[in-house]
Amino acid sequence: MNTARLSRKLKILAWTATSVCVAASLVAGAKPPAPQATITSLAGSLDAVSAGSATDAWAVGQTRTTKTLALHWNGTSWTQVTTPAPGAFGSLLSDVTEISPTNVWAVGSSNTSSGSKTLALHWNGMRWARISTPNSGISTLSGVSAVSANDIWAVGSGGTQTRETTLVLHWDGRTWTRVPSPTPPGQIVALFGVSAVSATDVWAVGRDLGSTTGKALVLHWDGKAWTQVPSPNPGVADNQLFAVHMTSAADGWAVGLGDNLTLVLHWDGKAWTQVPSPTPGLRNGGGQLTGVSSLTGSDAWASGLFHTNGGGEGTLLLHWNGTSWTRVPSPSPSPGGPAGGSFLNGVDMVATSDVWSAGGTVFDSTGNERTLLLHWNGMAWTRF
Repeated sequence: MNTARLSRKLKILAWTATSVCVAASLVAGAKPPAPQATITSLAGSLDAVSAGSATDAWAVGQTRTTKTLALHWNGTSWTQVTTPAPGAFGSLLSDVTEISPTNVWAVGSSNTSSGSKTLALHWNGMRWARISTPNSGISTLSGVSAVSANDIWAVGSGGTQTRETTLVLHWDGRTWTRVPSPTPPGQIVALFGVSAVSATDVWAVGRDLGSTTGKALVLHWDGKAWTQVPSPNPGVADNQLFAVHMTSAADGWAVGLGDNLTLVLHWDGKAWTQVPSPTPGLRNGGGQLTGVSSLTGSDAWASGLFHTNGGGEGTLLLHWNGTSWTRVPSPSPSPGGPAGGSFLNGVDMVATSDVWSAGGTVFDSTGNERTLLLHWNGMAWTRF
């Protein structure tokens, strides 16, 4: 399978399979960054971004040589920071969450001769270090979210070559431990995103894929146990949720795809319901959403990609104004011509006029990717 052109979450699963074969309101004083003369474009792609302030943000992913990749924003420029890259056959980072400038977590996978293994890295303000994590057979971590420094959740998948199951880990300030989580009877069941509101209110999303139909998967933690919560499945053949972001116990968003259409679900404190969302590229294969971030009930962004008529991809950014989701124009470089393009995986809001989105550009069908970072200053998206 050519994994280079898959979205963040699908790319993780395909990469794992390969390993098996081998064996709120505007923040006061926030100043949006000024346009830069130099574009950050490294060999590889970015899977997630987390911004603690206007002068402190992290983006993570994988280099073209299949090593972990972390970039840091200091308010002026993005620079690569050295990260541990275990795994004889490569490693990647799929999500990141910043608690403070001296407390950042990134999660992903390392590829070993016995299959994929979970990976968690911690930033202490000086350096990134690997922290031991449990595994459940062939395992990956794809999402991470923190309530506090001593209450952090990471989600992903585990299992065997023939059956994939949900995987949930918890950090208590000292160690990562596995927490039991429901796994529906599908053959490929995985969690892709997680968002923590409080110690008794955490949400995780993913997919439950059987032999013929894929269903969206939503789990909730109430402080005692994880349980599955009903969610809409508008797609006939395939429904998946790649990201979730909760602003409160009664307001949250989950995004993904339903067949070839963008899929947006909203939580109002009682139930998940589908909210209409634009899908460009319908004649060419549709689109999908892989990231979501919200400040208030009337200010949210979702990121992803759509398929172009030349067989490539384009960046997709949707904005919620409290009434509807609308597409907002965004840079979408296509260095490889019609067969290339760009995609976005993650998005994070610092303030109404300070938003980052991360992904990559594809040169051609061979999958020669380069990192892509876009910034919203309240008026337009600009490449950095």
